[in-house]
Amino acid sequence: MTKKEAEKKIHALRARLAQANDEYYKAGRSPMSDEEFDFQVKELSALEAEHPEFAQAASPTLAIGSDLTPGFRKVEHLYPMLSIQNTYSQEELADWHRQVTEKVDPADPEYVVELKIDGVAMSLVYQDRKLAYAVTRGDGTTGDEVTRNVLNIKSIPGKLPASFPAGRVEVRGEIYMTRRNFRDFNEYSLLTYGKEQQNPRNTAAGSLKLKDPGESALRKLDFFAYAILVDAPEGTHWDNLGALLKAGFPVNVKRAKAKDVDGIMAVCAEWLKIRDDLPYNIDGAVVKVNDLRQQTLIGRTSKSPKWVIAYKYKTEAVETVLESVSFQVGRTGAVTPVAHLKPILLGGTLVKRASLHNFDEIERLGLRIKDFVIVEKGGEIIPKVVSVVEAKRPADAAAIAPPGQCPVCGSELAKGEDQVALRCDNLQCPAQVIRSILHFVGRPAMNIEHVGPALVESLLKEGLIQSAADLYFLKREQLESLDRMAEKSAANVIESIQQSKTRGLDRLLHGFGIRFIGKTGSTLLARHFKNLDALRNASLEQLLAIHEIGDRMAESVFNFFRNPATEALIARFAQAGVVMEYQGTEGSDELSGRTFVLTGTLPTWSREQAKEIIEKAGGKTTDSVSKKTTYLLAGEAAGSKLEKANKLGVTVISEEDLKKLLGLA
Repeated sequence: MTKKEAEKKIHALRARLAQANDEYYKAGRSPMSDEEFDFQVKELSALEAEHPEFAQAASPTLAIGSDLTPGFRKVEHLYPMLSIQNTYSQEELADWHRQVTEKVDPADPEYVVELKIDGVAMSLVYQDRKLAYAVTRGDGTTGDEVTRNVLNIKSIPGKLPASFPAGRVEVRGEIYMTRRNFRDFNEYSLLTYGKEQQNPRNTAAGSLKLKDPGESALRKLDFFAYAILVDAPEGTHWDNLGALLKAGFPVNVKRAKAKDVDGIMAVCAEWLKIRDDLPYNIDGAVVKVNDLRQQTLIGRTSKSPKWVIAYKYKTEAVETVLESVSFQVGRTGAVTPVAHLKPILLGGTLVKRASLHNFDEIERLGLRIKDFVIVEKGGEIIPKVVSVVEAKRPADAAAIAPPGQCPVCGSELAKGEDQVALRCDNLQCPAQVIRSILHFVGRPAMNIEHVGPALVESLLKEGLIQSAADLYFLKREQLESLDRMAEKSAANVIESIQQSKTRGLDRLLHGFGIRFIGKTGSTLLARHFKNLDALRNASLEQLLAIHEIGDRMAESVFNFFRNPATEALIARFAQAGVVMEYQGTEGSDELSGRTFVLTGTLPTWSREQAKEIIEKAGGKTTDSVSKKTTYLLAGEAAGSKLEKANKLGVTVISEEDLKKLLGLA
């Protein structure tokens, strides 16, 4: 390879890896397998070593992938959160062992081998034995504070026992999603949002970056602790794991000690046999020098500690035939292609279908019907087509044409200039109806308990409902006639439906599922217009005049209320007596003109409940403390926001104080 060719190859690899990092850390997508990514990093590293004249500090071989996201408070790590070097070969593992023994006595090192959980690294900072804040890896130096979402994880202790020092203590670990919880949430996601999540790791990462902790709580996450960080570490990593377990942290029971490479490989081989039986995804094992002083002596590079390495299992991949492609329609009308495969065993399960994500992905792969394809699972619960075996392509392989009509209702499909997905705009499309109803009854919207996917499917199948509005006209006798619906259950459903009538305009708007309008947008619109009639008659200019309502959002709202199907739906809600006014009282009493910031765990209210109560009493809530903040509502494990409020002289109140302000106590 000439110098010019090497330079071109280096630039191409850097661009490809940077884009993959961006998608992985910021968009929650895996554009390539871990193995493919790691291989390309090593290829780039070798080229950079041969051609140091093309060195670049920001190269993916030196820099840590960043998950920093706008809208989150940035926290500088006291101890850098570095990435772990990895290998897929015993030879490279032996080379790492040799480098370790160059720093310590060859007869002395002891290793701890742990499962490599396929999750998201997390730093938990405790102050005076109380959880102060939780921070993501970020760029290794600075991370995003995601405490509100981490508080949803019940296995993370809010307090530490007296055996821990009273000052600052940092615990690190991995946040992950079990396979069962991922399957459950994926079923909900498919029915509610019309899309499948890619894998548990990406879903966990995305859940931590949601602005609504209530929505984050729907994605049940778990945690394994694996390190305690202090300035002058002493003792062993093994003992620290025991201390974490004693303090109430979940610590993975699958761990072992080893003295050499043969011992490490024996453990890795044993765990590979049970990989498919574990309740969570792993992609290998992590090997650490046990003695904490030796870890300090061995040191680190700018990117990775030298005293730890990940031995990764090769991604499982099989070859099969793409027999057909079907198209499923989501709640918002997005049409997604699904690959139907010649059944093949992969990861201990029989795989018959795989995700294709969108039509751009089909084009990128150059995929055709009857192609031989490579399907991977690895960290994917949903198998993914990763490549085509073009050398085996049969002569009658057929191109995959995007459908012109909706596969469910036959309506013409459209594709916006800035959109990847084809879309069915028929709001009465049966595929959209079930998902729109499930969205409507969900907790962030109308919060109708006891109405889930199975019941909605039964009601639609029996012709008892055709839209969400029809729920309000159901009779108890109709429900009792359904299979497995007892008298008490039917009564509970009817009561939940009736209670939801008074949720208010903001929740109703969110339940409508208007494109580009989420929970925050629904509240903004409800607060501004006060009642549904004013909103539905608003001009495009009036909508655009609202702060935080952009062009795309305004146009979507304007068009939604000019659809005849929307008019019919609203008339049905009105007939049922659903409240279509905003329930807040801005400008009239209690909290009007006051700005609140919430932190910590409250005694009886969730923070989402407290925010809703504040906003409905005319107050405003924001995420960061400033001189304009009127009150900091602080609960247990209040962190840096409390420190800042005290520094700025912001009044700090409790839940009890807020209740007094509202006349509730």
